[in-house]
Amino acid sequence: MRTVVKVSAFMMVAGLAIAACNGSTDSTSSSSGDGGSGASTSTTGTQTTSTTGGGASTTSTSDTTTTSTGMGGEGGMGCTPLGSENDAVACTNGCDDDDDGFIDCDDNDCSGSPECPVENSNPACADGLDNDNNGFVDCNDFACQERVICKGERNNATCSDGVDNDNDGDQDCVDTDCQAESIVVCNGAVPANPLPTSAEWPGLIDTKCTDALDNDNNGFTDCGDFGCSKNFEATICQDLPPEGDNATCADTLDNDKDGAVDCADKACQREGIVVCNGAVPASPLPDPATWVALVDAICNDGIDNDNNAFKDCMDFGCSQNPISTICMTEANDVTCADGTDNDGNGFGDCDDFSCSKNPFVTVCAGESTFAQCSNGLDDDDNAHADCADFSCLPPSGIVNTACE
Repeated sequence: MRTVVKVSAFMMVAGLAIAACNGSTDSTSSSSGDGGSGASTSTTGTQTTSTTGGGASTTSTSDTTTTSTGMGGEGGMGCTPLGSENDAVACTNGCDDDDDGFIDCDDNDCSGSPECPVENSNPACADGLDNDNNGFVDCNDFACQERVICKGERNNATCSDGVDNDNDGDQDCVDTDCQAESIVVCNGAVPANPLPTSAEWPGLIDTKCTDALDNDNNGFTDCGDFGCSKNFEATICQDLPPEGDNATCADTLDNDKDGAVDCADKACQREGIVVCNGAVPASPLPDPATWVALVDAICNDGIDNDNNAFKDCMDFGCSQNPISTICMTEANDVTCADGTDNDGNGFGDCDDFSCSKNPFVTVCAGESTFAQCSNGLDDDDNAHADCADFSCLPPSGIVNTACE
């Protein structure tokens, strides 16, 4: 006996019925809903025709019933919107919790969170990882394509790849950008011989940027040379403590690793530095207990003591001096956290650049260090992470090395 099964599927369109040849299918459906939830039930009839060799046939009909339930409403199937999308749960639940059309890591409120790190800084664009899980790695990620690692020629990776990355007509070591202090794959205009492996680069870079030598003969040494400080590979030169107040100018340390210690560092030869007499220590060296009085005196004497065309409180050596009391400014952890606009410029505490951009102020949390501008996180909770934050990549002014 030969058996033929015929199944017809129907679409209900404004009363249009489609009949199948040699059989018919009956379909009924019902649905009910309450608010954002709904349930539907459909019944489909299936007709089976059996034909024998003698031409006789029998027909049987069976019904199959299917029931489905789902959650509708805001946020998509199966979602109960939380109202906001800015925490670990809301950024990983597959829902558009704040009903703005974007779900989880596609929502700016989640971008830069630990659950949704970004990939737009030089370190993140050079680590061989898809940090933001968007399917694109490093320079293949659109957010990386403006970083120097992807279009410049000022680091060891791009100075040894056989490509003229900056399209200036010079490739690798022939390019003067590749002859900087921290470039260890080049020996002048020719490749280093033997050529160091990428695993050897960090140690070699650290050595060249801390050997107290002006390796590229440009008049600047170690981390005081942009060849080191502006190369994101030279991590030893990033986020260094400042050297430029009386304490750091008398501690016998090269705090900023520029090859100059204490008074030999130009930052220690400014107005308001009483422990130095030019490039040499003051003699006798004043006791720390007298520093405040001495600083206030020199910052109120009407003299341009460091010959930079600015005197007293108009000189940053005084106005940004953390121990000066004569200059009514915001320049230390106390005046930058007292709720007062001490210098009367309309900006108080950490809203004042005298606080937020002062290396000696520690109470202003933000997103401005190399580490903060390359960790994939929105450290200051302003909905912009790393190089998407103006604190790291301003429209004008000094760009953080992580975002060059």
